[in-house]
Amino acid sequence: MVAEVRSDDFVAGIATALSRMFEPWFIPPDISLWKPHESIPKSGGYQHLLSLCKKHGGDLNGFCANLAEQRGDRISEVFSFDRHSRTARGPTLVASITEPVRLGKAHGATGDEDECQEAQDSVGGLTKEFRKFQLTGPSGSPSQNCKPHNYLKYQRGPIPILDGRYAADTPTTIAHPVEDFHYAFASFVAEYRDENTQLPEEFVRKVGALMDAVSVIDTDGSHRESDTRDLLSNLLAVAFGRPVNSTRMWFSADHLLNYRRESSPLGVAALAIIEENIELGVSGDGSVQGSFSYAQHWAHPSQKALSKACFCPSFVISIAGPYIVICGAIVLGRPVVQRLTDYIWLANSRTNDDTNALRIARVFFALGNALTRLRSFYVNDVKPAKPLAEARYFPLANRAKIGERVVEFKYLRHLKDGAQEACVTFLAEECEGEKRKLVVKFVERYGVAAHELLAKHGLAPRLLSYGDIWLSGPEQRGCGSRKMVVMEYVEGCTAYAALCASDEGDAGALPEGVHGVVERAVKLLHDADMVHGDIRLGNILIAAGDGDVGARVKIVDFDWAGEAGVVRYPLHLSRGIYWPKGAVDYALITKAHDDDMVRRVATSLAV
Repeated sequence: MVAEVRSDDFVAGIATALSRMFEPWFIPPDISLWKPHESIPKSGGYQHLLSLCKKHGGDLNGFCANLAEQRGDRISEVFSFDRHSRTARGPTLVASITEPVRLGKAHGATGDEDECQEAQDSVGGLTKEFRKFQLTGPSGSPSQNCKPHNYLKYQRGPIPILDGRYAADTPTTIAHPVEDFHYAFASFVAEYRDENTQLPEEFVRKVGALMDAVSVIDTDGSHRESDTRDLLSNLLAVAFGRPVNSTRMWFSADHLLNYRRESSPLGVAALAIIEENIELGVSGDGSVQGSFSYAQHWAHPSQKALSKACFCPSFVISIAGPYIVICGAIVLGRPVVQRLTDYIWLANSRTNDDTNALRIARVFFALGNALTRLRSFYVNDVKPAKPLAEARYFPLANRAKIGERVVEFKYLRHLKDGAQEACVTFLAEECEGEKRKLVVKFVERYGVAAHELLAKHGLAPRLLSYGDIWLSGPEQRGCGSRKMVVMEYVEGCTAYAALCASDEGDAGALPEGVHGVVERAVKLLHDADMVHGDIRLGNILIAAGDGDVGARVKIVDFDWAGEAGVVRYPLHLSRGIYWPKGAVDYALITKAHDDDMVRRVATSLAV
């Protein structure tokens, strides 16, 4: 390929033009550009290049310079020709192109545009959001999107990144913890926090070298990026690449570790996306920039088949000077990005502090192991899905120990209204045997004793399991205090739904017998010196059936229940609920609070 060099965008422009040759029928291949060490004659140049390639066994390093490694040089120095000479012509460049992967159908071809809409109503809301994300994912440069003004504007839009940051006039952007969704995230958290992790000697020495390297103040971002890429590749025993940065290609991060699937579902799985800034606070928050790079990667049309088959787990990493933060990211309806570490100081700044160096080493050791497991997931566990895999909206944690046996189940739908990405309660069904329906709930704490007491008296669904979210492996320790609760599913409706559906709903009438049963249930708890903390109409269940309504009333939602004088309300209580006096964030839950809410049930004021 012969062309005159006209700007510093030339390298990216050439790669972009080449990538367009493969659209829309192929996933754009990995492209790198090289400049031969010797001048290539205009006549017979192609054959001369072939002979050089054969002479060096196909290794371009033998007779070319990789332009990606000379990004810090001036274009005029890289190409070394006289632009002002009338006879001057541009140098010959060699493009190294991986074999492109053919798509089953061109993105943009008709026939599958509405496939996502065919998913069942149980995940319809998430499917609509996911489809919108695919069509209108973030555009523009991630380095510009992460600047506060642009970031705020995007978070006000229809598909914000669920990362905990939001505009003052918009809903919050919280979501279900990603460690509950994928074991790679949970195992990473478990291993980096485990002080008993045995670290290989050579690995620790490599971390020491990394700490020395990042301690040097460097104002040349291009050279630093190359050094970082080499250090990380050597440390984690993986090959981080420098993708071409172009608006026509979805790769826009500083460093990328990917796995290219060559069988259905096709796509390029981003195992790790890294954004690097020379110092913290320069060019915006690197973790936010990485979030936009992640969203752009998975929203690209060529990722359609793969993103429909799974929830797109990736690690998003930000390096800024001597700091690093590691995030876990998935796409449900909207992209979810959560910090798995704080910003960690990597520099070597204190004497007699090998303990800190070992802590840093554990972080990288755990990351390397997690990346291996994530790659294995994309190699072995992702199956074709047409029109769309409903399982992509649910956690991979789908086993529980019930009695003496381990039960595997399939998630069916979310059981809470509102933003489904934040939902932690699901309807599920056993995969084998009688295939009974279950309620699966992820909790940070739970009143097991309170639940079992009321269940013993027929006033709560049977509690079948309370245990670890992951049953084996390092991930078993990776979810902190969070646990999985499994209980029997009771067909019916809440007291709130019954009130709204009754002929006397406007007058505030509940079915006869409900209040008396609720009063009895709370008395049982109080007599055992326990409290519930959340006796509202939405947590009172009326089982389906005929006859006495009171015999069908059950209490649910024991997340806050426990010993009186010990258990507290959580932080971030809903501001839209009329709580009893004194029921505020992190206050002790009292029996008086329960009694107040029971009285409201009698007058149908608990909402």
